[in-house]
Amino acid sequence: MEDFFMKKRQRKLHINLSISIFFVILLFLIFYLVQTTYSIPKIGTPIVNQEASKDDNTATILIGNSKTNLLFSVGTSLYNALTQQKNAGKITFSGKNYPSLGFFVTDIGTLHANNGKNLIYYINGKEASVGVSSYMLKDGDIIEWKLE
Repeated sequence: MEDFFMKKRQRKLHINLSISIFFVILLFLIFYLVQTTYSIPKIGTPIVNQEASKDDNTATILIGNSKTNLLFSVGTSLYNALTQQKNAGKITFSGKNYPSLGFFVTDIGTLHANNGKNLIYYINGKEASVGVSSYMLKDGDIIEWKLE
């Protein structure tokens, strides 16, 4: 009789363990699907080609008193364009990447977030509603950085 109860307990334990493993796998699957469905452009993705072609567009970056012109291809994020300019030695910037939000710029050119002021960027005179890693540049954009 004791054997029967031991087998029953073991069976119950195996069922509970199987259900737990199923739910863990299900949670990982859901997390993966959400990540791929709502993905933000990856930091470090290849930057656009510097050489001009018929597909290249231009944008202007205003940082304090300095002005930088960007050459980019369709589908380039502001973050990737900034990184391209940084790698070419044309601007300096730094910040922090937040996995679910994207890259947050804390310093660009001579502007530095501190004393309760943050760096805010404007697109064609309007405050941006998305982060730099989510904003896809458009031909003729004027991007202006301000401390507020």
